[in-house]
Amino acid sequence: MTVRILIVDDEPALRRTLERALRNLAYEVVSVGDPHLAYELLDAADYDLVLLDIHLPQMSGDTLAIALLRRWPRLAGRILLMTGDPWALRANWPDELRQCPLLVKPFTLDALGSAVLTALTALALQPQRKRNGG
Repeated sequence: MTVRILIVDDEPALRRTLERALRNLAYEVVSVGDPHLAYELLDAADYDLVLLDIHLPQMSGDTLAIALLRRWPRLAGRILLMTGDPWALRANWPDELRQCPLLVKPFTLDALGSAVLTALTALALQPQRKRNGG
């Protein structure tokens, strides 16, 4: 089983870096900068994990996360929130978001890989390596 990850972040350079890093770990990755497109992609296909930036220009990531969780309850525990805001305190978050892991920017690619693996392990989803040696 291939693990599918959707990245939602408005910074193109960061999206490309995250895509490369996660593909190197043998995940199937799709990334978008538009939260509305992310919603459409999730409506069309299943993803095992969503990496979601909290601060997006068109719609806040926390608003999008709540909308996703209400529309697709199966995403509970499958949304990993990313933020560069050190003041993003879980205590002030709505209940729906408190179950979401948080990755604080800037983070290393090792920290990204660990956070993704931790989230997937918690969901009992183990990533399988590509058959052709990857």
